[in-house]
Amino acid sequence: MRGRGQPTTVRQHVLLNLRTRILQGRYAAGSRLRQEEIARQLDVSTTPVREAFRDLLSEGLISLDERRGAVVRGLTLDDVQEIYQMRIRLEPLLAARTFDGIKDDDLARAEACHRKMCGKVSAQSWAGLNEEFHAALTGNSNSGRLGSVVYNLAHAASPYVVLSMFAEPDIRDMNNRDHAELLTLYRNRDRDGVVDKTERHLAQTLRLIEQEAQLKSALVHHDDSELLHTAP
Repeated sequence: MRGRGQPTTVRQHVLLNLRTRILQGRYAAGSRLRQEEIARQLDVSTTPVREAFRDLLSEGLISLDERRGAVVRGLTLDDVQEIYQMRIRLEPLLAARTFDGIKDDDLARAEACHRKMCGKVSAQSWAGLNEEFHAALTGNSNSGRLGSVVYNLAHAASPYVVLSMFAEPDIRDMNNRDHAELLTLYRNRDRDGVVDKTERHLAQTLRLIEQEAQLKSALVHHDDSELLHTAP
């Protein structure tokens, strides 16, 4: 299976470029994205840019305004809290429901993803592999209504996963260790352990993102305070 984070088409190349710029703050929230300008910068036609816009819209990174077109929405703490609070409740339930149906081939797929994630891959590639890893273990969109909901939530969470890795490089190693433990629990047929670890794994990611958001907020207020004190 081809990793979702690895650009293999013009559309994926454009999507990766735009997503990275938004996550790194090079396109600020509220700024307008112009198809023709981006196409010229990336030396592509407007078609893959338009298709990438649709992907960014589904990921919640942009909004579409009737007058301004594609506008960078940015990432908000409220969004990530809502997504992860739902994941924390629903993903362990899905893991419990699909546990008995997990086959050796599914575990082998998850282990292959895990090996790649432990190597030198970009944050975006890691996030794509992360989706594949969890999908292999739960079936996600192939697991009925609940699986479809969890799949969409996991996809919506990917930009936040990338952002957390930019902010806190150690989160990659922490998640890789969690994934190794999950695989061991599956191999040992420990249903309760899998359900518990899934919940704790998601809760830990949310805590790290919240901590980073609070730190950035404190720095912004500190900088504003300094400006007030030094203003003539």
